[in-house]
Amino acid sequence: MGSLNRAVRFERYPGGKGINVARGLHQLRVQTTAVALAGGSDGQLLGKLLVEQGIACRFVTIRGTTRNNYSVQSSAPRAITQINSPGPQVARRDLQRLERLVQRLGAGSRGVVFSGSLPPGAPPTTYARLLRLIRKDRVVTVLDASGTSLRHGLSARPWLIKPNRHEAEELLGATLRTRREVVAAARALARRGPRCVIISMGAEGAVLASAAPETALFAASPRVKTDSPVGSGDSLVAGFLVEWLRSRSWPEALRWGVACGAACALTAGTSLFRRADAVRLLRRVAIEAV
Repeated sequence: MGSLNRAVRFERYPGGKGINVARGLHQLRVQTTAVALAGGSDGQLLGKLLVEQGIACRFVTIRGTTRNNYSVQSSAPRAITQINSPGPQVARRDLQRLERLVQRLGAGSRGVVFSGSLPPGAPPTTYARLLRLIRKDRVVTVLDASGTSLRHGLSARPWLIKPNRHEAEELLGATLRTRREVVAAARALARRGPRCVIISMGAEGAVLASAAPETALFAASPRVKTDSPVGSGDSLVAGFLVEWLRSRSWPEALRWGVACGAACALTAGTSLFRRADAVRLLRRVAIEAV
């Protein structure tokens, strides 16, 4: 801080948690459409970057400019500093247009993922409203949010929620120090309505719990040389969802999710994971019932 720093290189990727999940699904060769509120020249650039990667997108155009987030990666010491700029204010009419778009696209989908923080102007009940629109069509729904938007979203009974350990602690008002405590927390959250709960624990792996049938699993993440962990949780969601829709197997879906999360850590900045890396890491993901 307070000194001149010169970058070795600068790379730009389409980002945001929901966009990252779409990128992960595309990497796993699944057809997907990224849906977002977007505005200004940066909103247009977001769409252009997605199209260049072969990812379909449908945006609700708003006033204001789509925000930019920055991940600054240093080599000595090796660390990542994230800088998130404030997002544009959204109006009620924008959210109504988004609801109509999500309902229309969701009706013909096998799975819909709601992910990330809500923009200024969006009430904390926004995800709950969107989930209720989709749930009527018996689509697999995933909610990866935090704080009050996650708390309200639970009332709409999403099929899957995926908090990290800190977000689960915040939701339950408890500190989760041990794996046993994380398992108990996942089981407690599964009793609140979702079919499945995954609590991600970074390099340690992840815990899965479901209420019907009652299941609890722990997946140990393979040790990898981490370049950047940014996007690992989003990659986990993508891998888990794809394999679940294919095999309907909790262990195999969790194995794929953790492998994709670990593969993401191998790549620099916010470039997400490569499918070949995830396939290579699959056999190193250890699954056990807990």
